[in-house]
Amino acid sequence: MYGAQSTTVSRCSLVVRTTDVWTGRPAAASSVRVRLKDVLSSPLRTSEGSWAFLDIKGSACDVIVESTIYMPCTLRVDLSSLTPENPVVELFLLPGRTYSPPVAATGIVRRLMDGNGQPIANAEVFAYPDDDQAARGRILDEEVPPGSEGLRCLPGATRLLSGDALVVRGKDGAAAEWFRATTLGGEDSGDGVELRLDRPTAGRWKRHTLLLPAAAAVSDRDGWLVLPFRGRLSASANVRVVLRHGDRRLETQWPLEEGKTLVLPDYELIHS
Repeated sequence: MYGAQSTTVSRCSLVVRTTDVWTGRPAAASSVRVRLKDVLSSPLRTSEGSWAFLDIKGSACDVIVESTIYMPCTLRVDLSSLTPENPVVELFLLPGRTYSPPVAATGIVRRLMDGNGQPIANAEVFAYPDDDQAARGRILDEEVPPGSEGLRCLPGATRLLSGDALVVRGKDGAAAEWFRATTLGGEDSGDGVELRLDRPTAGRWKRHTLLLPAAAAVSDRDGWLVLPFRGRLSASANVRVVLRHGDRRLETQWPLEEGKTLVLPDYELIHS
């Protein structure tokens, strides 16, 4: 006679994939910690370098990413919206001040200060080259109405990767809006690439509207920000920069050189 045996089957509730926005590759695992708020159990590491959480109670959870080289981030996840067979969410990690840029990487490192010489934290910044030849693609849909969460595009010379920041520019040359995109396939179909956007579109965009490369960042508590550009750009040019802090919005230009990460002097953001 054999004693009764009990078998416990665990269920994979959530898989968190972390991607480095500068390289488009998985984030450096040794410098990243992923956990759930108010949950003591540790995740399992997958063969792909993701974090798998088992048997999460409740219909939602808060994912927290802590790192020595990336900016910290949090995400509220609705577990009921995920596919049970593949409950994956992808987080795009921004480089912090201690991040070592890849070889020949293009970017800008700068500190934001106020008129009293104090650092400005949590300022949102995005930048893009005002150069049609640097376009990552064109919109293929006849129209992308306001509130859209995705679009089809005809890619340019540089392959689009999940986590790429893109700008849709208005006819007057101004950057109307930016978003971070996730590629959903279609590269080999002849029908363009499907992109899922990290926020609904605000404007109404027509077929053939250009998608320009962009870099976006949020300043840390000491005012530092890192703007990571990926792919080919103009050899040497200025980039248009949009800064938002509180209810203030400022547009300016900063220098950029392809293949170099420039550490620029402190930038004073004067509030009127």
